[in-house]
Amino acid sequence: MKSQKILNLLKLTLLLQLLLGVSNNSSTMKMVIKSVCSLIVFFMLSTSLLAQEIYNQEVKAQINIERTSEFVTFTATAENLDFSDFSLRYEFMVFKVDGNNNSSKTSQANRFFLKGNEKKILSSVTINNNSDDKSILLLLIYPLESSDKNQGAIGKDRLVVYNDGQGGLKIELDNEQKVNVKEQPEDQDTSAKDGFFLNGLVLQKTLTKPGRDFYRYFYSEYYNKQIKTGKNILIEEVPGQRRSTRISVKVDGQLVWQFFSRPQKEFLKDMADRALDRSIMYLQQLAQQKESLKRY
Repeated sequence: MKSQKILNLLKLTLLLQLLLGVSNNSSTMKMVIKSVCSLIVFFMLSTSLLAQEIYNQEVKAQINIERTSEFVTFTATAENLDFSDFSLRYEFMVFKVDGNNNSSKTSQANRFFLKGNEKKILSSVTINNNSDDKSILLLLIYPLESSDKNQGAIGKDRLVVYNDGQGGLKIELDNEQKVNVKEQPEDQDTSAKDGFFLNGLVLQKTLTKPGRDFYRYFYSEYYNKQIKTGKNILIEEVPGQRRSTRISVKVDGQLVWQFFSRPQKEFLKDMADRALDRSIMYLQQLAQQKESLKRY
């Protein structure tokens, strides 16, 4: 965690102060060490303040939006962007203000464990499309174990929802992007500029029942974890050794997992979990590469 870096700077400051006490015979040395100490303290305070404003670096908090004709469901999710496991705590809060400016708050909180590169659904709330209340949804994720007693949230997402006066809801995302949520024809193309994008497909080219079972287990976990990506995932089965077949999983044409099939249910479920973990890891790498290109 970033608090460990601050602790190391503090140790260095104490060491320099010790040297300052020892070097009484050199006034120049004392002035140099005093200047270095001042710079370290300034940098330490600046880093501490900056760290409080940085979220979603190791664990990403995200509120997903799912629309139906009558309701909008907001699902709180956590995604581990690191290879390490984390013990965490989340708080999913909804602040409502009605037409008379009466406010109320509901909160859901719990502890959870997140494996490396894992994505997990935490909780969800539903709001009627015709609601006149203004709602603020806030998702915060905290580490359970930290050397810094003042460690704040490491993951954060926030939405503001209110009636647009035309029979729909308007949603302001945390980055101030606005989304109009209205009933639309199912075949209407919705682009990223509207706050939605066409999800990638999970395709199958299977030959046997174990291959079809693997696809079913994989897609079930893919759907339950609400993976949002524009990349297609292909599950392909080809003849293998003797009577067995080889099943491969490709994300956007890139092979991420393959194995020789067996008919056992537990084996296929385990392979589906492993394949999905690898798929999520690869999708995260693509997202990080895209973000790096934007920066430069």
